[in-house]
Amino acid sequence: FDLRGRSFNKALHWSDPQMFGPRAYFVTVSKPAALTLDSVQLDDEAIYLCRVDFKTTPTRNFAINLTVIVPPYQLLLYDNSGRNVSGAIGPLVEGSDLILKCEVRGGRPTPTVSWFMNERMVEGQLEAIGNHVMVNRLEVNGVTRDHLNSTFKCQASNTKLVMPYEKTVHLELLLRPLSVLIISKPRQLVANEDISVQCEVTGSRPKALVTWTRDNRPFRRGKVLEEGNETSVISTITFVPVPEDDGSIFKCVGENPQLTGVGLEDSFKLNVVYPPQVALHLGSTLNPEDIKEGDDVYFECNIKANPKQHKITWYHDGTLVTQNMSSGIIISAQSLVLQGVTRWQSGAYTCLAANPRGETVSSPVVLRVRYAPVCSRDNDITVIGASLDESLRVRCQVSADPADVTFLWQFNNSGESFDVAPARFATSSGNMSELVYTPASQRDYGTLTCWGRNSIGKQTEPCVFQVVPAAKPSPLTNCTLRTVSNQTEIVEVECRAGYDGGLPQHFVLEAYDAHSKRLRLNFSVPETDSPVFRLDLGELLPAPTSLRILVYAQNAKGRSEKLVLEDIMLNDAEKRTDGSNNMNLVPLAGLLTGSLLTLGMAVLVIVVVAVRRKRECDGRLHCPHHLNIDASKQNSKTRQGSMLEINTGDNRYVVAYTLKPASDCAPTLPPPPTLISSPPDPRRQPDILNTPRGADTTPPGLSRPDDLFSSPAELGNRHQLNCGSPTLFSTLASPSSCDMNNTLGRSRPRPRENSYPNFATTRRDHIIADTIPGPESCV
Repeated sequence: FDLRGRSFNKALHWSDPQMFGPRAYFVTVSKPAALTLDSVQLDDEAIYLCRVDFKTTPTRNFAINLTVIVPPYQLLLYDNSGRNVSGAIGPLVEGSDLILKCEVRGGRPTPTVSWFMNERMVEGQLEAIGNHVMVNRLEVNGVTRDHLNSTFKCQASNTKLVMPYEKTVHLELLLRPLSVLIISKPRQLVANEDISVQCEVTGSRPKALVTWTRDNRPFRRGKVLEEGNETSVISTITFVPVPEDDGSIFKCVGENPQLTGVGLEDSFKLNVVYPPQVALHLGSTLNPEDIKEGDDVYFECNIKANPKQHKITWYHDGTLVTQNMSSGIIISAQSLVLQGVTRWQSGAYTCLAANPRGETVSSPVVLRVRYAPVCSRDNDITVIGASLDESLRVRCQVSADPADVTFLWQFNNSGESFDVAPARFATSSGNMSELVYTPASQRDYGTLTCWGRNSIGKQTEPCVFQVVPAAKPSPLTNCTLRTVSNQTEIVEVECRAGYDGGLPQHFVLEAYDAHSKRLRLNFSVPETDSPVFRLDLGELLPAPTSLRILVYAQNAKGRSEKLVLEDIMLNDAEKRTDGSNNMNLVPLAGLLTGSLLTLGMAVLVIVVVAVRRKRECDGRLHCPHHLNIDASKQNSKTRQGSMLEINTGDNRYVVAYTLKPASDCAPTLPPPPTLISSPPDPRRQPDILNTPRGADTTPPGLSRPDDLFSSPAELGNRHQLNCGSPTLFSTLASPSSCDMNNTLGRSRPRPRENSYPNFATTRRDHIIADTIPGPESCV
């Protein structure tokens, strides 16, 4: 660029034609000015010298090194077999290995070759072939359905000045079906009525091929309709079931048409209900043309029915045939035996079979008796509770034809599933297998399934045994005794249920006569959170004066501890008659007059006794009284306080007590020293509710419960209670302060009968108290 002797706009430009020619020129428009070189070639790479000459200033020189980059000029993709890949790879079979090679030719400096799967860089094996060829090998082991339509991109680049050179392909796969499901398996089909069954096959690529089979043979009856898309197909078959279909295995099979041996299936057993199909035959060993009088003849009635027939009836010339062994007419199962036939037994014989679907009469079979007359006469889930280390014998019995059955046991829980080794079970007969199973930890509780297989096929639905933790149930708690409104003869006992032990439980109430100790009531109620027992006292004849009520829970593992309601007094028992309503008005009037006089005298006596009681009790600690409870009048104001409820832990105790006149405060039996250690008060009754003896009037058929009442041998080993006087319900004898082994809520021995004859021999919970809310009392 020469400015000598010229203006800037008229400077001379010159380029060596042997070097650049018109490809190089000096651009003065840009700031700063620059040398521009078009269509750079590899030969242009060199060190360029910029020299500037001035008139009055020294010359300046600048050296610039130009590096020329040559991008790659070719990129090829190959599969493992060496075929050029373009657009799509495959289709490959699910689970196979994918191998891709990316070959890049040319490029200076050597280009970088990279693989990207779904736009994410993945590592391959890079190797150089020759001076100007680079190969990157990518390998994906065991492709899954998640790789379907994945993109694989090979990229080659040796400069940021231009876009990388790249090629992209996507992966095609052949996928086996993921699931085959019969959407709604009918539990019952009616013969000769249309039924539609749907089967859904998902996950196959390309579209699945759906086939229907019966007993592993193609099912060609009916009409099949298919709908869906590339990955999901719904096949609907509509057909009319016939009796011959009953018991067969109906199966839906889904397969990938391009893959063999990887199909899935779902099946169920056809349960076709239909009226009996009856065919009557003469005995196969008999020659119908050679039956003579005195011969033995038998008929066979062949019946096919679902549900199974519940009645088979035989007829001779339209007349009912009944069994008469003395006459030689024997009816057994589906056979009719005629012993010593006579000519009178000749005629047409039929058999009739009935099930819930209807009745069917066989075609008649004519019996011809030669030379003598003939006499005609003619079957979801089992829950098993088990404790740890308890050995269970689980029996799996199936019906199969043929009966040569092989078994498979499986165990499943929320965390694992495995087959049971054949050594753990044995097949005792053709259709029964027994497994000895012992749960050793909580993980061993789960589901045992038993599968049977014979020559027909595998059992569709397994026998299921649910193994759950099991124990005896917990006792009932919070029991409350009350009368029913407007029904003084009805008493209810309501409790709260405890833990059921892992098994279904029910609740039992037993009511005993507190005097005679005989069982008067015994009934149960089904499982519920709050069981309620209703006792109809009017049905107890003769009526007891007091009852001892026991309630407990029971399951397959046994009974819970029994909760005892001690001596429930029934003072109105004598008012319950035997149900007779015949009454004369004159005795009724006399009785009413006498009752009024008695009531007046009773009021006067109560006032006098109350005044005397107040005077006598002012200076002493106790003046106990005995209050009789009337279970039928608990809601009466005059009976308030006649029953106490004591709660301790989860147990509730009902205590009955009786008011006695003040004159009875002087004890007829001093408190035994072994029961209360403090000096006996001469005016106090012992703090134990006595149970009077009654005549042994147990009704026939009701026995004495040995587990509830003590035997004479037990009475000689009674524990004795030796404690200081407790405060109001707050101090109960404990092992640390008293010599006894039982606690509140469990059976505790009573004093010796021969030492304290007023005590009943029943076991009970002793509750000791100084005072009771309301009237002072002896408990």
